[in-house]
Amino acid sequence: MHKMTNLVVGALLCACGAMAALKVNPVFTSNMVLQREKPISFFGTGDKGKTVKVTFAGEESESKVEDGSWQVTFPAMKVDHKNYEAVITDGKTTIKLTDLILGDVWLCGGQSNMEMPVGKTFKRGWSAENCEEEVKAADYPEIRYYKQVKRLSHLKPMPALAQDPRYKGWVKTTPANADGFSATAYFFGRELYQDLKIPIGLLSDNWSGSCIQPWISEEGYKAAADDLKTEIDTIEKFRLTPEQKKEYEAGEAKKYLEAMAAWYPNYTEKAAPAQAGADGWNGAEFDASAWSESSNVFENGRLYTRWYRTAFQLNDKQKGKDADLSVQAAGDVCTIWLNGAQVAAWELGKVGNHQLRVSLKADQLRQDGGNSLVVRSEFFYSGNARAQVSALLNNTTLIVGKDRQPIKGGWKMKDEFSVVAKELAKPVPAYYSIRYSTASFPSNMYNGMIDAWTRLPIKGVIWYQGCSNTGAPWHYYPLHKALIADWRAKWQTPDLPFILVQLAGYEPGRAKNWQTSDPTRPSNYAHLRDVQYKVATEVPNVGIATAIDIGEAANIHPANKQEVGRRLALEAKRIAYGQKVESRGPVLDFATPSGKEIRVKFLNAADGLKTSDGKAPGAFAVAGADKKFFWADSARIEGDTVVVSSKKVAEPKFVRYAYAGYRGDCNLYNQSNLPAFPFRSDAVDYLTVK
Repeated sequence: MHKMTNLVVGALLCACGAMAALKVNPVFTSNMVLQREKPISFFGTGDKGKTVKVTFAGEESESKVEDGSWQVTFPAMKVDHKNYEAVITDGKTTIKLTDLILGDVWLCGGQSNMEMPVGKTFKRGWSAENCEEEVKAADYPEIRYYKQVKRLSHLKPMPALAQDPRYKGWVKTTPANADGFSATAYFFGRELYQDLKIPIGLLSDNWSGSCIQPWISEEGYKAAADDLKTEIDTIEKFRLTPEQKKEYEAGEAKKYLEAMAAWYPNYTEKAAPAQAGADGWNGAEFDASAWSESSNVFENGRLYTRWYRTAFQLNDKQKGKDADLSVQAAGDVCTIWLNGAQVAAWELGKVGNHQLRVSLKADQLRQDGGNSLVVRSEFFYSGNARAQVSALLNNTTLIVGKDRQPIKGGWKMKDEFSVVAKELAKPVPAYYSIRYSTASFPSNMYNGMIDAWTRLPIKGVIWYQGCSNTGAPWHYYPLHKALIADWRAKWQTPDLPFILVQLAGYEPGRAKNWQTSDPTRPSNYAHLRDVQYKVATEVPNVGIATAIDIGEAANIHPANKQEVGRRLALEAKRIAYGQKVESRGPVLDFATPSGKEIRVKFLNAADGLKTSDGKAPGAFAVAGADKKFFWADSARIEGDTVVVSSKKVAEPKFVRYAYAGYRGDCNLYNQSNLPAFPFRSDAVDYLTVK
């Protein structure tokens, strides 16, 4: 794919008479880890007919630029802990890549639990335990990190791109930058490095909230056509020409605008009395000192009319000059005032980029004293509102020539009106979106974030994703198998190690009463964990690390990422490095009913079982032939078995362990301190469940 894209681009440049300066593909930067024991290739673009010479590790190789592309390859090398330099030149332009090192590169993919950073200051839900000390100790120059930009692309593969100014390419791990690393990836890489003493490259390639569908390529779907017809049909439905896209988007916008126009009077009628009471709030001299400090907190399912105010002063360089104001039009309806005069508005039903650039004459600004900036916003979608208000509070800027003055801090807010959506006569119309431009559309993340890396060899993949697919756990089975097969085909490595994280315990609705949940009707999280384990046992060279015991009922991002990284690394050591280590906790072997009890035999428990807290094993449930489950009131360890019973089940036939969204008593471990995997002896075949 990439080679073809480069060929086309190069041909177009040459046809137009343009000169394409020598470039190295963006996957290459200084500080990168080159995969050991695999041929080492450098590639990029340049002027047709030029000869590109690459000097690396004392060797020189060259390539002619054919149709805009060039590539040179050097023999595979073993780890030697040396930092190398690559010099690339076409005789006119020279590019140097420094501090290149040989080691193992792992792609670290998934959704928010893979994206969650180590953190600089502990914040539950978005940083790791003991993050302050972890960052201080993060001095590992042979662990390198690349943060791929979040980017969607419909049908078209895109080049690699680093995430943000802190990580412009590959970086060495230091206390100055480790706080922004993926916590799961970093602790995984650190565990490998400390044991194997091999340089580790961590390619962080993830998207918070993503489902699995956008990570699979179009070819991956076609290879699994029998099971994934819905996704293939979706891709084909939106294989549109540019003209067809314009027509489709105009039609969707028209339908949304019409729906909003019909619905809006329901809101304005309800809000009218409150609006009358807000007279004068936009005034230049209005006193808002009693208003609250501004935030982007919104209650789901509630609609708001909210005001924001701040003030700013001109500096000496800005006085007497025209200016531009870059400001977020927060809300689905928005009016913006400067010094009491309206300067911009966002109309009902309008869609697109809410960041406005407003041209101001010098006489619209107060040259001395404070300028008042006031925003009145109507919010109908809390998800959009949070991002829009965050941009308003943090990205508003006054621009005078080359001088940019951020207008941050000092923002105050007050609600004019709010109402629960269901109290209105009509529901809010579904928000306008273009399906093929969304983060859930098949292949969009593969094209935008993964494809660029498939020309570089890697050691393996760690994958932490699944929360966003719990709505249909049975369909996750063919999707997950397709993802693994797809990536292995793209990297041309049929046995590429692929290590999964089985979802942690999570069930916010049961945070305070998880003991009384219904074990017969568990959360879909339990079903999806089944699917993950099924994939890991059926597909060769796939590992799995359970996080069932370290979940937090009301926090979807548990803080103990150190243990997640350790367990992933154990599976990697066994699968990718051939070590004879105990890398999995106890798993169900078989269950034998015996009168009023049922005996559960476990694998991975040759040295016996134990509990983490010294108490009797918890989280077990049993059922009779009717398959109506009750939480066990008795469980005892006998060697590599657990004997379970409940007074409510006279003759148990089936048994489950930790089979719920969340259980706070998942305390069964083997002697290697690895937790038991959730299971159900009344197994389900996810190929037949609908």
